[in-house]
Amino acid sequence: MQSKRRASQLAALVKARQARQEKSEEADDELYDLVNQMSGSSVYMLAKAIGWSVGKTHGSIKRLEKDGLIKTELVTSEGRARLIARPTPWEKFFTKEELDEMQRPDFMNEVEAIVKRGL
Repeated sequence: MQSKRRASQLAALVKARQARQEKSEEADDELYDLVNQMSGSSVYMLAKAIGWSVGKTHGSIKRLEKDGLIKTELVTSEGRARLIARPTPWEKFFTKEELDEMQRPDFMNEVEAIVKRGL
């Protein structure tokens, strides 16, 4: 009986952890969109804009930075330090060869054909 209860507790913990992770990923996606719109904003300004605490916003910023989606910079002005967030330029996600391929005149036609086929 004890082992069944323990297994049930562990299953509940795993389920709760997965739910937290999914919620965290959704929040990170929402903040990433905002960072793209408000590039160069401080964590404080982003938190105000999205309606979150500075701590929640900072945690999400750190996860996005760890994943390479944004860059942060510590800026000091008038004796105050601010953490600024900017999205990683999209070009950083591609190799030189891929970027060169994207420059071909017919590249977008190929992309449109692939999208139309549903691949």
